[in-house]
Amino acid sequence: MRILTWNINGLSTTLHYHPWSETKSYENLFNALEANIICLQEIKCQRSRLTRDMAVVPGYDGYFSFSKTKLGYSGVAIYVKQPLQPKWTEEGITGVLNTSHTPHDDPEFQSFLTTSLSTDPKTLDAEGRCIIMDFNAFILFNIYFPNDGNEQRIDFKMDYHTCVRRRIDDYLKQGRQVILVGDINSVHEEIDHCDPKKSIKDHEIENFKDLPQRAWLDQLLVPKGPLVDICRQYHPGRRGMFTCWNTRLNARPSNYGTRIDYILPSTGLEKWFKDSNIRPDIMGSDHCPVYVDFHDQIQDTQNESPVYLKDKMKSDSIEYSLLFARNFDEFSDKQKKLSSWFGKGSATTTATTPSTNAITATAIAASSSPTTMTSMQQQLPQKPIVISPLTSSISKKRKASTQQLSPGKGQKLLKSYFDGGSGNSNSKTKETCISSSSTESTDISDGSKEEEEDIDMESLMNEVKERQDTKQNWSSLFTPRAAPLCRLHQEPCKMMTVTKKGPNQGRKFYVCARPFGSNEDSTTKEYQCDFFQWKHESNAMKPK
Repeated sequence: MRILTWNINGLSTTLHYHPWSETKSYENLFNALEANIICLQEIKCQRSRLTRDMAVVPGYDGYFSFSKTKLGYSGVAIYVKQPLQPKWTEEGITGVLNTSHTPHDDPEFQSFLTTSLSTDPKTLDAEGRCIIMDFNAFILFNIYFPNDGNEQRIDFKMDYHTCVRRRIDDYLKQGRQVILVGDINSVHEEIDHCDPKKSIKDHEIENFKDLPQRAWLDQLLVPKGPLVDICRQYHPGRRGMFTCWNTRLNARPSNYGTRIDYILPSTGLEKWFKDSNIRPDIMGSDHCPVYVDFHDQIQDTQNESPVYLKDKMKSDSIEYSLLFARNFDEFSDKQKKLSSWFGKGSATTTATTPSTNAITATAIAASSSPTTMTSMQQQLPQKPIVISPLTSSISKKRKASTQQLSPGKGQKLLKSYFDGGSGNSNSKTKETCISSSSTESTDISDGSKEEEEDIDMESLMNEVKERQDTKQNWSSLFTPRAAPLCRLHQEPCKMMTVTKKGPNQGRKFYVCARPFGSNEDSTTKEYQCDFFQWKHESNAMKPK
């Protein structure tokens, strides 16, 4: 079995990337991931925008949590490959959104929410960041953690982290095993960052783990905490094992990124794992998937008999889930579709109407008595019924039109006006027109000869050339200026636009077109240099 986590950065836009754009199929995408439990973050989708091909993927059961504050923001989903089913599901990390069943956490957790947090629990769960599932063998947390891009939300961010740690500790106290997966939005060690020195400088800290989210993650993982960084455990010294890149800077080709996506199981599950890695070959997002593989069976140390994972994950009862897409009214197949009102039933009724009229018409035509015919016509509806074939009526119309156009009725044909034997008056008129036209053509030809003799070809060519030069000069004024060359590589730069709010928002500028990376350790200087120039800034004004 495989569990996979992936910040998909938009569920509806992923199929626009190669190779998923060729089939436009979520089934093909999920099959390529080769996972039994697919945990997605940042689906950026609302329930009103959720299409059937997203919600009901053949072979998978979809569970969704949407943002309730911002449209097209955040959101998480879990696709479980059939026939596997969770025992119960919960939305949110605080539990305040779950009213369909009794809470599964510590009874003291409610008092913790009111005394230990500075943020309202409903606010913490209003952005669709968490789905919790019970698979009997473990409790699965699929979470999209808040990022650290806004200092005003630092209390929100750390309150969320505090709730996650409390929920994990509660389940561990109950003797349950847990697996935390998702976009943690935090780097653990310096090896997980492409440029740790720059990170320390940018955040104005002395040590790499001085940031509160990094310290929280360090306290969660062994040896200080109860969870294991399973991917790093299988690749302890591997550098460049990044899962997120800044695609606006084109940093993925140079692998200039960070590792902020994790699978963190509790230590009691380590015996079940056989491998863990990243999937940088999967495109469609600024993140790549991370997965962990389970053994199908292990040997029980007590009675030396095999223990099967599928038996450990079976549940005696399945609770109704409001997050299950099949329980949504629009995907439950309980609502009647609009197309059903225009289906085969109404088409059959329409089709039988002409045949009934035809039978009635035949019966009337077959009646031998004129009296009977008249009485039946009076009883029939007033809608006229055409008994004669359509071809006969068309042939009659054609015959009538042919007779009207016949020349024997005194109407002249069009060609008679151009025929020589049509009459003396016509022939005289024709001769007069011909003679006058010939005279005019002679005068015109004589005049054209005189004009040809007066044309100065040299002045005409000069005029044409002058017009071409004028047109070229005007075109050059409106031709976009060529992109400047960067100083290091002497290559044309690429133009970008400022998107950050401020006085320069919307302003365009040039930077080096090479992939973003660090040139400190590179002898070839193959990555992007520090060239910068505003679009409307001349070379003379450019800083040297």
